[in-house]
Amino acid sequence: MKTIYPVLFCSVFAAAPALAALAPEPGFSGNVTVLTAVTSNTSNLHIDQDKTQSVGDLNSKGSGEVSVTPGLLGSLQYTFGDDLNKQLFMGTSRDDIVTGSLAFEIGYRQQFASGMVFDISALPTLISGEVWDDPYAVDEARNKTDLTGNVIRMQLSQIAGSNFSVDMAAGESDVDEERSGTKGLDLSPEEQVHLTRERNYFYLKTGYRYFLPEQQAILQPSLHVTSSRPKGEALSFVSYGGELSYARKIERHAFVLTASAALRDYDAQNPVFSQTRKDKDYGLFLAYEYTDILGYQDWALVSFVGAKTTQSNIDYYTSEQYVVSVGLDYKF
Repeated sequence: MKTIYPVLFCSVFAAAPALAALAPEPGFSGNVTVLTAVTSNTSNLHIDQDKTQSVGDLNSKGSGEVSVTPGLLGSLQYTFGDDLNKQLFMGTSRDDIVTGSLAFEIGYRQQFASGMVFDISALPTLISGEVWDDPYAVDEARNKTDLTGNVIRMQLSQIAGSNFSVDMAAGESDVDEERSGTKGLDLSPEEQVHLTRERNYFYLKTGYRYFLPEQQAILQPSLHVTSSRPKGEALSFVSYGGELSYARKIERHAFVLTASAALRDYDAQNPVFSQTRKDKDYGLFLAYEYTDILGYQDWALVSFVGAKTTQSNIDYYTSEQYVVSVGLDYKF
């Protein structure tokens, strides 16, 4: 459940102008969401793929792996200050998350007299999870190992009272049992080093919200750049991309449609494929919220569908992801 959810789920709730204060009253507030998702993933790097692969598998994309996953999401905020302009928060962020992936976030938020809102937070699970110890292993079992990392994020929204926003983040990650290129490929130690995944990340995103009062809608274009600097030069890249979101509220119905695209260029030749990797990412997401179910103002039905595809000049990295989800959200 880490890949697509928050881009869709959080966008619905980010579709209204900010209040004059961070919350209507002091104290605790938040939400809990129970949902079920059906996902399909064709990435060769995903741990639901077969443990063992052949040389031929290195020249093709992965097979579709379908899973049904229940989930529990939530957030908690504590608002304080004379003008209700300070807030401590934790849980799943209701704003766009740094890479569009599900993550736990804990941090501090403050609103200034100009209307600008400053956030600083830590996301200890954003780039953590399970990966293959050697994704390229041939005729030997690929074993699961832990990817650990941390991200520090800073956001500025409504800058100088405007509709501009800036989102910045930096992070690092490491693979506990790094064995890339050591199983069955007969790579030299120097070539294996080019596949080392220990890395530093840097991210910058800027956007602008156009409010469309006559439609009760928001149009938000944004641009972003991501830099990944690992020890392995074949995995080092810079990515440039953009998003365009249209969010609208019609009585008790709210939805957001988001289209995204990005180009990712790698710095050096990958010794497994004897090519320098180049990727193109495309995404399309539709999220929906229906509030006040059966007259209960604090309850809402939430649902979304989404698709993301990566087209690479190296077939092994070509992948597709699809998700359909439905759930109930309770706000307190």
